[in-house]
Amino acid sequence: MSNFKIKVQVEIVECDEKQGKDPEHQDDGSFTMIINEKDAISIDNSERALLQTSYPAIREALAKHLENVSKKKALKKPRSKNSR
Repeated sequence: MSNFKIKVQVEIVECDEKQGKDPEHQDDGSFTMIINEKDAISIDNSERALLQTSYPAIREALAKHLENVSKKKALKKPRSKNSR
């Protein structure tokens, strides 16, 4: 049986981009959300934004993982004698 590594990286950096309302999917597969300074200095608002941004990333990673595991299991499954 295989082991699987789960890796999460979070970056919070100052930027000049326009604030968005929802997480945005980026070309590299990541998700970003721009918040204003007022929200950035509030622990509750920052936490809410982090959770909102991470949720779609987690769902996408989980879907890809389960798809790959299903494909791998299908390839390993021996053919039954009745399927010939």
